[in-house]
This record gives sequence, C-alpha cells and structure tokens, in this order.
Amino acid sequence: MKAKALLGEFREAEFIGQVAGLRSTYYILRTDKHFILITQSGPLAGNFNLVTRRAVESVQRRFGGKKGLTSAEILKRSSAVKERFDVLRILYVLEAMKQATKRIAKPPARGFVFDLKKRR
Repeated sequence: MKAKALLGEFREAEFIGQVAGLRSTYYILRTDKHFILITQSGPLAGNFNLVTRRAVESVQRRFGGKKGLTSAEILKRSSAVKERFDVLRILYVLEAMKQATKRIAKPPARGFVFDLKKRR
C-alpha cells in the first residue's frame, strides 16, 4: 500500500477498542476496507498491522459459534488466512468487536483459546 493511501486509511479510521495480548496492548481501528492494529513499543514508538475486513468476516462466518479455538486450528481450516499471526490479529479484532472472548490455554499448551460468537 502506498503512503498516501495509508494516510487516508488512518484519517478515516474509527476506534473500536483495545485488547490485551500476552506482551502488548492492541488498539484497534476500523476503516471501510481494513482494521488497523496499533501497538506501542516505547513512549514515542510503535507498530501497526492491517487486517482486511474480508478476512475477519470470513473467519467469523466459518468459525462463529465454536468454542475452544486456537490460532493454529483456524489456520489449518481456513483458506482466507495464510499466517498464524494474521489469525491472532483477526481474533483480537473480533474480541474488540465483542464477537470473541479469550482465555489462557491450559498447560502444556501456550497462548490463548478463543470462543467465537455466531455472526449477527
């Protein structure tokens, strides 16, 4: 995405919520085409990732109503997502939208387990 288009995405963005990950808090914004996840790495530094709305809708449509999902399971069973971290970002977006809840996985597993609500 070119810089001007990216600036346009940020200008249009609407804040929808924040979600705590294992190491960072994600601030989530919504635009017409994307969700933007922003993290801070320092007082004046940070990072952002874009997730397409289409990918979020696809995961919610396919897995809505299911409980105990991990990012690895969704990655295996979804053709809309190619990387595990993208799945995790999608799940964070759904959590910010109140369409998913997470809990810490029981050992020996690591990370989170998600319950997705059925699509409205």
